[in-house]
Amino acid sequence: MKALKVRKEIAEEVRRKVERLGLKDRSRRIRFEDGYVIIPVVDGFDLEIEGAEVVEDANPVFRERKNFREIMESIAGHYPRYADLKLFGRVGVMKLPGELMEYRDRIAEEVVRHYGLKALWLDRGRHGMLRKPEMEPLFGDESMVEHRENGCVFRFDLTKVMYSQGNQYEKMRVARLVGDGEVVLDMFAGIGYFTIPVAKHSLARKVYAVEINPDSYFFLLENVRLNGVRNVVPILGDSMHVIPESFADRVIMGHIYAEQFLQNAISALRDEGWVHYHEAVPVRVMERPVERVRRAVERMGARVIEIGMRKVKNYAPNVLHVVVDARVKRLSE
Repeated sequence: MKALKVRKEIAEEVRRKVERLGLKDRSRRIRFEDGYVIIPVVDGFDLEIEGAEVVEDANPVFRERKNFREIMESIAGHYPRYADLKLFGRVGVMKLPGELMEYRDRIAEEVVRHYGLKALWLDRGRHGMLRKPEMEPLFGDESMVEHRENGCVFRFDLTKVMYSQGNQYEKMRVARLVGDGEVVLDMFAGIGYFTIPVAKHSLARKVYAVEINPDSYFFLLENVRLNGVRNVVPILGDSMHVIPESFADRVIMGHIYAEQFLQNAISALRDEGWVHYHEAVPVRVMERPVERVRRAVERMGARVIEIGMRKVKNYAPNVLHVVVDARVKRLSE
């Protein structure tokens, strides 16, 4: 977990900046250590801020997550690595590994009491290319929520569409990369995870947002309206079939199982542009995403000008969610 180590006299200025950018990790508390202020930031933070040093937070002080940890430890005797609780206002979503299912009712009762929740759901995972969530109600039935991050608001029904809070830094990173007047294609827009931050925090000329899931598309339209962005073109359809060629400056492929769409992404670029390709990759084959992008580019008769890969977050034991940033030059026929 990362944090910024700053002198006391500039700590408040730095805190306001990272909060304004939506990059402060709200699950951990700001603390003092050896005469410095330690400000927790989100995983993947790589901004350079004058007077601030990026360090590993070796002694984190948790807020809500620590309370959830205490509940787990008091009931199950330990806190497993992949247990998790996410709060959307007074609605909670909980993940439990199989080994703790026998305790789920006791844990749910204590979580509802401790956080004063109106509803609590058990997240049983995602299914298919549409990433449809499977949610089991543990308490109450309220599922329509609003979540705010990076200065954007997202409204959605958590029983119908997924929402990942773990890649909020990546959303803003891409938004900051978008140049003035660019045409951006978001191939798997969902409810607007990348589309809304790009539209709101860049000067993109147009953001084409393609989504195949009708439920997600409904909330994409709603979130475009809620955020007041006017440069988004929502498209209900399959990115394999509805995307024209040679119109985009930048393509976002935010779905982690989208290798078969790489050639479609490359063909959507103008003469030259960027592809941001996401993948869940086992650590033993970390070179695979870059190799897949290179092969797709070669098959399209194009060439890679520059390419790099970075970790977005942990996905599963020994599996990482990564993104490949590739600048591609399409060769004239």
